[in-house]
Amino acid sequence: MKNHHQIFALPKTIFWLLALANVIYAIWLDTQFGSLWGWNFSDLAGKESTELKDFVALGQFLLFAVTLDMAIRHFVVRFNKQNPSEQVPAILVQAVTIFFYGLIGLLAFIIMYDHSAGQLLAASGAIGFGLAYVLREMIADVVACIQIQSEGLIGIGDFIDVKGEEYYQVVQIDRRMVTLKTVAFQYIVRVPNRRFINLNIVNITKQEPAVGSRRSLEIDVDSGNDVDKLIDLINQALKYIIKTDSNFHSWYRVYLPKINNGSYFFAIKYECNPALTVHNSGSTLNLAIIRFFKLGGINMNSTMETTASSEIVDSINGRLIKVYRRGVLKTLSPDEVTRLSDASQVVTCRAGQMLIEKGHAADSMYFLVEGGLEVSIHDDQGKEVVVATIWPGDCVGEMSLLTGAPRSANVRAMTNSILLEITKADIAPIFEKNPELIYEISSLLEARQAENMALLNKSETSEESEKKIKALAKKIFTFFFGKA
Repeated sequence: MKNHHQIFALPKTIFWLLALANVIYAIWLDTQFGSLWGWNFSDLAGKESTELKDFVALGQFLLFAVTLDMAIRHFVVRFNKQNPSEQVPAILVQAVTIFFYGLIGLLAFIIMYDHSAGQLLAASGAIGFGLAYVLREMIADVVACIQIQSEGLIGIGDFIDVKGEEYYQVVQIDRRMVTLKTVAFQYIVRVPNRRFINLNIVNITKQEPAVGSRRSLEIDVDSGNDVDKLIDLINQALKYIIKTDSNFHSWYRVYLPKINNGSYFFAIKYECNPALTVHNSGSTLNLAIIRFFKLGGINMNSTMETTASSEIVDSINGRLIKVYRRGVLKTLSPDEVTRLSDASQVVTCRAGQMLIEKGHAADSMYFLVEGGLEVSIHDDQGKEVVVATIWPGDCVGEMSLLTGAPRSANVRAMTNSILLEITKADIAPIFEKNPELIYEISSLLEARQAENMALLNKSETSEESEKKIKALAKKIFTFFFGKA
């Protein structure tokens, strides 16, 4: 990928040698032709043939032009190094180079050939206007390119939002075109600079302070549901996404702009990594909202069903079957999960209430249906530090359920929460019927532990992993059946 601020300049030593060459050249002209300046002894006007001294005189103009060009480039390179936020673009330097070469060439022509500058300038002006008209689009593109780069509107790699169209990433900027790549489908699009300068764009990458791409999502939910609960669940889903997916930023808004034909119409605005396609970000957010709605008992049918108060507990138990595949219970069959959910107990926990205390003996785990939990431990100074967040659909305390190990951390409710408690007595009949599930659960827990180790840049061999799985399976088997 070409850097549009990269400017060619001779190394400093060679540049100073070039500058010295001008002095040496002038001294040599003086010794050979009697003057420091070539135009004093060479005149091309009226000549039918050229002589060596004419080429020597023209060479002085060329040497001076190259030296002046390199001096400008060295100044710009030094300026760009000292001012990284205010770069002079290469195309502007190229335009200045062309201008000075043309000016010095015109000066040489006037001094050495046509001593009447008026007629030459008039003719040059007429030719210039003609060329400018013919090349007007190219000139407009070059001028727009200089404006784009000198004002820092975009840079290579920037993500931009073209209002009413698409999200793009800038791939290249040259004299004629801005090359863009669509974020959604990775298509390459080339836009003439003169057109690009008039587009209504937002450069996401250059926002201060840094922000992501701000997008919107719309959902309809049956108005028979509790609107306050809907808003609470949507907020929880957004917090969950922000916490667990680094592509999503902390900014979001939830609105209820209208009620439409018996449905609540929610508008959600969120911020994410611009490299994430609109379809992928929307799909990720929709899946999270569906998860929280299902666990929250939200009816998403077109018609609302009334649930009697006597059926509420049965409804909560039944939610386990909808999302059990996310945790340690994923190794069980749907029938086994149904039996387990029927045997489990509904537990409520108020905001701020301690659910689990470190060190306590226990043989149960909790499946979070609604709300949120914080897992905390005490650091070396005795200060309680939150190390994890438990979201609806997650489990906590599974090692105590499977091995009888004391609780390893404190768990407190962040908000009013509803949980299902699964005990050793609840799951023992399933293990008795299918003891191979113990090894499968051990493998699942070890795989999760290996992922955590990888995050700490620690790894283990397959042999080490297999040993840990067998050791854990033996521990679980002994806890449930009293023998290995």
